[in-house]
Amino acid sequence: MWFVLLGASLFLLSFVNSKYDQIILKKISVDFNADYKHDFITKNEVKEQLSDIGLQIDKSLKKEIDLNRIENIFLNHPGVKKAEVFFVNNGHLKIEIEKRVPVGRVVSSFIDKNYYIDDSGDIMPLFMSNPAKVPVFTGAIKHASFQKNSNSDTNMYYQPIDVLFAMSKLINNDSFLKSQILQIHINNYGYFELIPRIGNQRILFGNAENMEEKFRKIKLFYADGPHPKELNVYDTLNVMYSNQIICSKRNN
Repeated sequence: MWFVLLGASLFLLSFVNSKYDQIILKKISVDFNADYKHDFITKNEVKEQLSDIGLQIDKSLKKEIDLNRIENIFLNHPGVKKAEVFFVNNGHLKIEIEKRVPVGRVVSSFIDKNYYIDDSGDIMPLFMSNPAKVPVFTGAIKHASFQKNSNSDTNMYYQPIDVLFAMSKLINNDSFLKSQILQIHINNYGYFELIPRIGNQRILFGNAENMEEKFRKIKLFYADGPHPKELNVYDTLNVMYSNQIICSKRNN
């Protein structure tokens, strides 16, 4: 009796699998988890990739669709963090993609040293057709491929990427700082100099210590300091020192 039941089960299972494999692709849906306002990868681009590997609605069979291959295609895309591809029994192919989110941008005179820093602290390439509005870093930066050699200036201090990432997060998590801080330059001593969007002055930030407190003082200056019409009277705002905001007026 057990052999008969086992044989019947195997027969039914093979029948179900055969019918499942004959399901025809009826629909493709693409969902971006926590969709951010950049177009490093679009739904049209995803569907074009599927078309390039031969997927056709009302023609492709489920058994012909290699889900692992499709996932790998999108995981290899520089704008994708995670990708899941699965097939629903009614012929519905679902693709869920989590985009990588840039939080900072490194700009250099060397092409290979221009890139984004994403929300995991990893480097991602630039997408020149769809630039993201994030803080821009320039100057003495210790890139991933950085190596000191005989041509390097031993008196210079290079800020590492993880420090830039920490500063980017603080700026991006504050709506005021995100709208006001346009560029961050690192000088030869490893000190940060910030360039604001409103106000024609340099902000001397110093090193990476006590960043939260320094940003608090910057916000205090712009919120409770001079009237916006008088901002350009000042050429320098210094928040390097504890419990102080030092301003200097430009010479007329």
